[in-house]
Amino acid sequence: MGEGRRIRHSLRAQVGLIVLLSYLIPVVLLGVFMGSMLLHALEKQTRAAVTSGAEQAWTLTQQNIDRVLELARDATYDGELTDTWQKWHDGTVGDAEYMRLCRGYLERKYSRESLLTFSACFPVDKPEVFMYLRGSTAESQEELQELRKTVREKGETLDTRCRFISVRGRMYLVRNLLNLRMERFGMLILGIDSERMFRPLSGLQRTWDASVAVRLDDCGDPAEDWDSLKTGLEDDRREKLYYVRLSGQEENGLDLKLTMDRRKQYSEIYSFRLLLLILSLLLVPIVILIGVYLSKRIVKPVRLLSDASRRIEEGELGVTVPLNGGDELGKLGESFSHMSLRLKELIDRTYKEEIELKNAQILALQSRINPHFINNALEDINWQARMEGSESISSMVSSLSVLLNATLAREDRRLVTLREEMEVAEAYIFFIQQRFGDALTVSREIEEKAMDGVLPLLTIQPLLENAVEHGIAPAGGGNITLRGSLNDACMTIEIVNTGRETGKEDRERIEAALKGQPTGKHLGLANIVNRLRLIYGDRVLIRVDTDTPGQTTVRIVLPREIQ
Repeated sequence: MGEGRRIRHSLRAQVGLIVLLSYLIPVVLLGVFMGSMLLHALEKQTRAAVTSGAEQAWTLTQQNIDRVLELARDATYDGELTDTWQKWHDGTVGDAEYMRLCRGYLERKYSRESLLTFSACFPVDKPEVFMYLRGSTAESQEELQELRKTVREKGETLDTRCRFISVRGRMYLVRNLLNLRMERFGMLILGIDSERMFRPLSGLQRTWDASVAVRLDDCGDPAEDWDSLKTGLEDDRREKLYYVRLSGQEENGLDLKLTMDRRKQYSEIYSFRLLLLILSLLLVPIVILIGVYLSKRIVKPVRLLSDASRRIEEGELGVTVPLNGGDELGKLGESFSHMSLRLKELIDRTYKEEIELKNAQILALQSRINPHFINNALEDINWQARMEGSESISSMVSSLSVLLNATLAREDRRLVTLREEMEVAEAYIFFIQQRFGDALTVSREIEEKAMDGVLPLLTIQPLLENAVEHGIAPAGGGNITLRGSLNDACMTIEIVNTGRETGKEDRERIEAALKGQPTGKHLGLANIVNRLRLIYGDRVLIRVDTDTPGQTTVRIVLPREIQ
């Protein structure tokens, strides 16, 4: 007994180890080797794409900045404003002419530039002579005065440099105007269309759903600690991905910081991880099924054989094991059972009287031919099928039991309700649907009140059998419709089936069966006709309609009262 248990436990442990390895090996291969390599490649590809896209957007934006700076420098280098100021300063031209000439220059130079929304200039010694061109943004007088004041103050420290400033949320580029002696005589102001200038960055913001922070001279995000940042891509490994690009210039250099959702940028990585997780989870039920299968087909049979051997060893003869099948264990189980039964038979024949064996055989024969024993055996089989979870076997046994009870008429009842009769019909329908599967469709159109109507036992089932054998089976499938209705005078039953078309010889046999004259293929219909006429007399109506091609309708009208 101890040895058998050790063997059983050892086998179970080995099977469990095999099942565990069958799960761990693919999971480790997918997760550790393939997963790590692919994830690293995807991460590298994503970082390269983010860096490349951000660098391109920064470069395009820096080109826009350089373009605006070039426009501002031209006002000094081309000398036109310098010559105009000199004429005005010498008294050659008056204020009105000076302003006209300056506006004409601003118009020619800056009105068609898409990056600019506003241009202005004024002499430093007479700032009230303020020449400006309105662009798409209409600055108010109050804002112009504030702008002029801010530019004058900024010009004190600019020298020859350009500077981007912000006034009331608007972006401007300011520059000192210098003569040939490098003396400051005026100020140039260019209004910047920030939306156009930073459009490449705005494209990243929309595409990547990123947060963009920039610094350009006095413009930008003051809340950002730019001095602590380093150029490059940083990953906090939790929620955010950062890209920083610092120009390294003290003047007119663009500093950029992009803050991106890590999950969105690494969406392919997260999707791949999710795929690995799903694959791992999908392997769990497969491994469980393998374990259940091995337990059922190997561990359980070996355990049954071991237990049976132990019982025989303890003196219990005739022990059998419920093993079958074409594999080695099934054949071993059958051989073991035959050996055990043969051993019991030999011992019984040697140590028991022949009369006791004969009596046992007689009792066994009587139990086999007893209908109650058959029904009890079916109930035991049904119970065992439910215990083992075989719902299809249980349903077939239940249906067979219903048909058996009806055919044996155990309660000796001649008449039953349509509800009880439908139980027998449903049992038969179950079997024929198992036979034909999806090729057969059965419809029920029975009024609820008709279920309490009374009719002879086994009226509907034989008609259904006729419909199957003469219509459905030859055609390989079809439809059966069962109708029932009830009124104060009678109950009507109709069974309509499709299938093989009815020929002339078939109609002749049907007519003979309706007269109660059975033929070779319509015994069931003739028997029903004869039985109903014995019960109801001439008041029963039985009709078979075959006028519709490929369809047969059996109609029975039963009176509510029996004569």
